[in-house]
Amino acid sequence: MLLQVKRESVEKEAGSGYVSKSGIYDLTLRHTEVKNTPNGAVQVNYLFDKCMSYGNTILGTQGQPTFGYKILEALAATLGEESLSDAEPTTVTFKKGARELNCVPELNDVSVKAWIQIGYKMYKGEIQESVTVKRFYRAADGAAGSEVLSGEDIGERLAKDTAVASEIKYDIGVTPEAVEAWKKAQQGGGASTPAATGGFNAPKASGFPTPGSGFPTPGA
Repeated sequence: MLLQVKRESVEKEAGSGYVSKSGIYDLTLRHTEVKNTPNGAVQVNYLFDKCMSYGNTILGTQGQPTFGYKILEALAATLGEESLSDAEPTTVTFKKGARELNCVPELNDVSVKAWIQIGYKMYKGEIQESVTVKRFYRAADGAAGSEVLSGEDIGERLAKDTAVASEIKYDIGVTPEAVEAWKKAQQGGGASTPAATGGFNAPKASGFPTPGSGFPTPGA
């Protein structure tokens, strides 16, 4: 078993083209890939129909749950899942071909509402773009994980998040002006395409996964 939803943990959560701006979107989560990192952490990659978020750490190097684990846990709650199974080999079809990835079976082709934050950072002297999942909500009514479990205040968290969801994250050393110049250079072919990451320097996949379409499963 990959994850068991703990009610008390989730309740603390209170806290049409491709997605290119920060905001809250109705999306289809095609697959959720699980990967082990070289240093022993466990990450998930969210492969949506309109964007991808890579390198979301759910377990640290000592097996300790992270904030990313809480996000995944709350996602399970919004889908009515009490637990998530271990990842299993899944054929994922991208525009440039199919790959076999280890994906969570309960998280294939599910409708979600997600707060996606676009951010920019400097890495080895170059600007890179990040795509981070801040929170999931139930697709039907916008209920956050804690609200699904309590049955109360449905949509209240979504309303609060909507007020700040358009904010873009700029790391130290990166300015909005520098990002705009970088984007123009991208459009003119003057710079390399940034990695679409949720963590550090994760490779960008070859296109978006198609409907119906995981690297080693984390150990116990």
